[in-house]
Amino acid sequence: METEVSETTSGNRSSARGWFGNRLTRHGTPVIAWITFFCVAGSLSLILLQNEQVRIGGWALFGGLWLFCLNFFRNPCRVAPEGDQPISPADGKVIGVDVVDDENYVDGQALRIHIFLSVFNVHVNRIPVDGEIEHLRYIPGEFRNAVGAEAREVNERQEIGLRSTSGVPILVRQIAGLIARRIVCPLEVGESVKRGFDFGMIRFGSQTEIIIPARDGVAFKSAVKVGDKVHGGKTVLGDWVE
Repeated sequence: METEVSETTSGNRSSARGWFGNRLTRHGTPVIAWITFFCVAGSLSLILLQNEQVRIGGWALFGGLWLFCLNFFRNPCRVAPEGDQPISPADGKVIGVDVVDDENYVDGQALRIHIFLSVFNVHVNRIPVDGEIEHLRYIPGEFRNAVGAEAREVNERQEIGLRSTSGVPILVRQIAGLIARRIVCPLEVGESVKRGFDFGMIRFGSQTEIIIPARDGVAFKSAVKVGDKVHGGKTVLGDWVE
C-alpha cells in the first residue's frame, strides 16, 4: 500500500473536484472509473447469453455493484458549526472514549475518541480544527477486522499531527481494516488546513481515531460517548471545560 498523492498543490487542493462536482469524492475517482468500465463491459457481454433469467440476474448484479460504489464514494456537503471546538474527522459509530498517554505526537496525556466506519458510512475524512500539519507518519501493518480494538495497534495506519491555531497538538489516525486496503492521505507537512476540509479517506471499512490533549491546563471533555453516531465535519466532539 502507498499513501496516495494528490495531483493538485497545497495552494489549490481544496478546489479539486471529483465527478459530479463534489457529490462524489475526488479521492475515489480512479476506483469509480474502473468499476464503471467493468460493470458496463460485463453488462454488454450478457447480451450474448440466451438465458433471459441469467441476463437479468447479471444486469442486476452489475447494477448493484455500481450503485454500491457510488454510495461508498459519496461526499455530502458539510458545513462546519461555528466555534473552534474539534469536530469529528469521520462518519461512523463511537466505539471508544478513553484517556491515553500518546508518545507519537501529542506527547502526553490526552483523550482518545475512536470511531468505526462500516462500508455503508461516508468514508471521507475531514480536518477537525483549523491549523497546520506538523506530523505525517505511515505505519505498515496487518488487515484485521476494524471492529476489534487491537486493529489500532497492529493494522496499517496513517498518523496526521495537526497544530491548531490555538496551539493544541491534535493527532488523527486513519486505520485500515479487514477489507480496507488503501489509505488516502495527500496532506503535506507545513500545509495550512481548515476545519471540515475533506483531506482523504480509507477505502472500504475502517477506523478513525482522534487524540486531543488539554489546552492551557484544562482537559478536553468529550460530548460523545460509546455507541453514539457521529458525522465527519459536522459533529462537535466536545470542548475544553473546567
